[in-house]
Amino acid sequence: MTTPSEHVDPSAQPAPAGTNLLPEQARATVAEIKADNAAMEKADHVAEAQAEATEEQAQQLAEVTEEVLEELKENKEAANSG
Repeated sequence: MTTPSEHVDPSAQPAPAGTNLLPEQARATVAEIKADNAAMEKADHVAEAQAEATEEQAQQLAEVTEEVLEELKENKEAANSG
């Protein structure tokens, strides 16, 4: 129990989870950071999708290149034997 002579220091109390006690400028900064984070997360998802598409295209190109090389090899062998 607290007596009147024992005042509790408000700065010693834990801050609430929200930003209600922050000054307006700090709240604006928090909102800006949250918006930046959301934009970066969206950009990250876009970059991941682009990377996956590029990887798929590279695999397809590798397969086609392998097929063309195989055909060239077969054509060369046919020309040398005939």
